[in-house]
Amino acid sequence: MTQDPPQRAQGLLLLCAAQLVVGVGNSMLLALLPPLAREINLPDASVGAIFSLSALIWVFASPFWGRVSDVRGRKPIIALGLAAYAVSMAGFGTVAAMGLAGWLATGVMFIGLMLTRSIFGLVGSATSPAAQAYIADHTPPERRTEQLATLTAAFAVGQTIGPGLAAAITAELGYIAPIAGVVVLATISAIVVYQKLPDPPRSAEATAAAAQRPRGGNMKLALDPRVRPFIIYGVGLSVVGGTLAQTYAFFTMDRLNVTGTHAAELSAAGFMVGALALLVAQLGVLPRLKAPSRDLMVWGAVVFLSGVVIQAFASNLSSLLVAQFLQGLGGGLARPGFSGGASIAVRAEEQGSVAGLVVAANGTGFIIAPLTGGVLYDVVGPIAPLVVAGAILASMAAYALMSRSLKAAHAPPPPEVSDQL
Repeated sequence: MTQDPPQRAQGLLLLCAAQLVVGVGNSMLLALLPPLAREINLPDASVGAIFSLSALIWVFASPFWGRVSDVRGRKPIIALGLAAYAVSMAGFGTVAAMGLAGWLATGVMFIGLMLTRSIFGLVGSATSPAAQAYIADHTPPERRTEQLATLTAAFAVGQTIGPGLAAAITAELGYIAPIAGVVVLATISAIVVYQKLPDPPRSAEATAAAAQRPRGGNMKLALDPRVRPFIIYGVGLSVVGGTLAQTYAFFTMDRLNVTGTHAAELSAAGFMVGALALLVAQLGVLPRLKAPSRDLMVWGAVVFLSGVVIQAFASNLSSLLVAQFLQGLGGGLARPGFSGGASIAVRAEEQGSVAGLVVAANGTGFIIAPLTGGVLYDVVGPIAPLVVAGAILASMAAYALMSRSLKAAHAPPPPEVSDQL
């Protein structure tokens, strides 16, 4: 599969733009939903539940879409996911607007928000595995972790921009306006990707090999010793990320004693700092380190843990922002470590499937996070989710350091592509 340099640059640019849009929308919801939930009289724990159903569906749908992209090609699956994301956000915004207007009962509103968000989990989950597999198709193993980090960095840029935009737009136009803006951006992205993304035909051999993989192959691949340690680590990272993301806004509100749009602004500042740190890690630190996946996994967990400890003792906005920076920096090292390692460990015809498993691992945390986050926060107290997150991170660092599978991990023969994005 060959592409000339302009095509490679165009492909990377379009994928990064698409991931940026998704990052903007997701970080907006994380910053907006806690104060919005309190304004429309939804329980705090409902915030996690709204995300959890979508995450549950995401975990099962992502490997499916990854495998479909192995057979059908990357471009149509990426565009399909973006279109579904636009539909999901449009539905979510509509239900929220009706709730703010008092047109829906609390229970109906809660169900509506869960179901519309679940569209993202069911079909919107197609974009990430297909995009990661597209990168793998055109990148040699020695550069794959770095290139996947570039894609993730685009998502981080969106996460950085999203909360600030959400706070500014919400202050002037209300909660629904930023969601509507994301709908427009996601729709445009879907159209442009479908029309403009360079997508050379996959080789008949690769397509046939992917199509002939038996049903249940995704589960078999997840349990494969080549892949299993990366997926275990990724699930742990996802649980930590989901737990902290779903409780940070509440933690900020309660620790700093703020509410309403002011709470949204301060929470947005924290999310922006965390996303900026992730961006620094993936575009600034990681290319210079050129460290193997296992080292990134160890140090990422350790740095992330230091941020959790600082948050537990934070008493003002400055210390909360320092905590978010360290958490973002740690996540920015850890995530490309496990995702790049998993990609390097498998063959060309397995790239879509392993990308789907990586994306599924990234979503698993949002299934568990309502328990480790919202429920613990409400029942035990604000520190409880941080204790759980810290224990998981310490275990992840030890696992990455001691795992025999990761110690023995090595790159397979290069896939039958030589082009680089």
